[in-house]
Amino acid sequence: MDLRLLAAGLVLPLSLSAQQPQSLLPPMDDMLIIAGRTPLATQEVGSVFSLIDRAEIERRQAVFALDLLRDLPGISVSRSGGFGSQTQLRIRGAEANHVLVLIDGVKANDPAGNDEFALEHLTTFDIERIEVIRGPQSALWGSDALAGVVNIVTRRASRPLSEEAWAEGGSFSTWSGGVRLGVMGERTRLSVSGSLLGSDGINIAREGDERDGYRNRTGTVHGGWQPVDSLELSLFARHSDNNREFDGIDFGTGLPVDADRRTRSSQTYLRAGARLYSPGYREQQLRVTWLDTDIDSFADGQPDGRQAGDKLGAYWQGGLPLFAGDSGPVSDRLTAALEYERETFRQSGIATEFGDPNQRQRMSNRAAALEYLIQPVVALTLSASLRHDQNSDFRSVTTWRGTGTWTLPAWPGRVHASFGTGQKSPTFVERFGFFPDQFAGNPQLRPERSRGWDAGIEHLLWDGRLRIDTSYFRADLRDEIDGFVFEPDLGLFTARNAPGRSRRQGVEITVDAELAASLQFSGSWTWVDATEPGASGASVREIRRPRHSAAGNLNWRWADGRGNVNMNASWVGSRDDLLFAGFPAERVRLGSYTLLNLAASWQAREWLVLHGRIENLLDAEYEDVIGFSTPGIGVFAGFRIMR
Repeated sequence: MDLRLLAAGLVLPLSLSAQQPQSLLPPMDDMLIIAGRTPLATQEVGSVFSLIDRAEIERRQAVFALDLLRDLPGISVSRSGGFGSQTQLRIRGAEANHVLVLIDGVKANDPAGNDEFALEHLTTFDIERIEVIRGPQSALWGSDALAGVVNIVTRRASRPLSEEAWAEGGSFSTWSGGVRLGVMGERTRLSVSGSLLGSDGINIAREGDERDGYRNRTGTVHGGWQPVDSLELSLFARHSDNNREFDGIDFGTGLPVDADRRTRSSQTYLRAGARLYSPGYREQQLRVTWLDTDIDSFADGQPDGRQAGDKLGAYWQGGLPLFAGDSGPVSDRLTAALEYERETFRQSGIATEFGDPNQRQRMSNRAAALEYLIQPVVALTLSASLRHDQNSDFRSVTTWRGTGTWTLPAWPGRVHASFGTGQKSPTFVERFGFFPDQFAGNPQLRPERSRGWDAGIEHLLWDGRLRIDTSYFRADLRDEIDGFVFEPDLGLFTARNAPGRSRRQGVEITVDAELAASLQFSGSWTWVDATEPGASGASVREIRRPRHSAAGNLNWRWADGRGNVNMNASWVGSRDDLLFAGFPAERVRLGSYTLLNLAASWQAREWLVLHGRIENLLDAEYEDVIGFSTPGIGVFAGFRIMR
């Protein structure tokens, strides 16, 4: 496929059609940005999705996004210690680097971090909305979206002038604070925010008393300008600096032990975009993005290696209606997209006779995608997507996806389904990474490939005050990359494509209920069966994936909404992990646990909100990763000033 010819054939006719703007979209609160190449109304989405809005973030007073995401159906979170410790997010039993994370249109998965997103550093202070789409999304978004997509939307100016400041302190010598300013004119908007967070932390190891601290500094800038009615220009920048202390590993026991170890990391996200639009969804978008990450490691106060990565992306997208109904709304829409991405991986350290970590690797990818959305009748929405990727290091691959949703006549609810394929290119770390006494990469790895589907039904009861959504999913993965293969000739672990298929299946149930005018309940339950071929050929459970998990949230508003009390319970079932105290690694069982959080707030003045919360109210002792302790009960209080 010649991408240049496709670009010329699509850009020219769409450019000639650009005229005056006319919005036919419902309000953004009813839209899902990542459900397709263009935003879709929630009732048009065939994939299973979840939404977290700003109101929920403030009700729960969650400081880290991981505490919100862990309660969504189909999601499991593993944090190796206290605040700022390495955290992995998995969707439907897949790997952490099978989940694409977008921050305001920037692909945020770290090329220097095994293509995983550094979720441990994502605070909620400037987040407006989180969207999660489950199931294969590679036909829309490419390699990293094999199992799903998490879309982070940060806060933007929505009024002529808005000002906000906040501060909080509490257990583990933890403190945080920040400011936010927003300005909006007739054709311009600008928002700036900055936050600081610090904690002396906890002792991560089972033994000893050394506390492992954490510091986070994050700043975000949004700008937009509409020079003419049909053109919108935008700019986004976000930078985060983090310092994290952590423990070493005793290779005799395979468990953490007190040590003077720390990392200093930074993440920078940049996006510049232009949107040219006209009536009837005739629009074009062009954006250029930049991701830059650095991770410096220190041992006993001395440098102990460095990893860095960057990703440059250029993206064009154009949409065109094919047919329109008599009443005006578009019933058929074709969207085309062209993409170019270039990734770089850099590693440095002390070379020895056993290996040299110093290297610089590069990879590029070109892609073309098409999405067709059709609404043959008002109650039925269908979509089909096709994508072709040309990678500099691997064979070309084509992925596809289809979805459908049907609002049932004379019955309050809808059915929804999606099916598709996914692919994940081997990461730089898996191919070229070198860590003395631990790991050596394998340049011969092949991309992972998947095929999956889900189907469900959403039912509304009590005049719409109770919503129950039940979905079943299944996915098969070929050529899964196993990063814990011991290579006797090297005396190190390496990565290999596993034979056979890894299988995932499960059930997700979501419940939302308005019990009274001031009392709301939401909950979820997930069953996941995720297995991979074992050394003997028989299937074994994937590590760190609980078979069962559940969450429930009860929120009560009182005094005409000035007061709010929120109680949240999270239950995680037992799961397997690997203890590397010898060879082969020992499979161990991590016990189930329950986390109970209580948060309350009071609007003392129109401009002042006081708040406090208790995290891990039951003081549960638990581990997400074998040997790594997590925080016990914590009490926090603060205030927010706004205008």
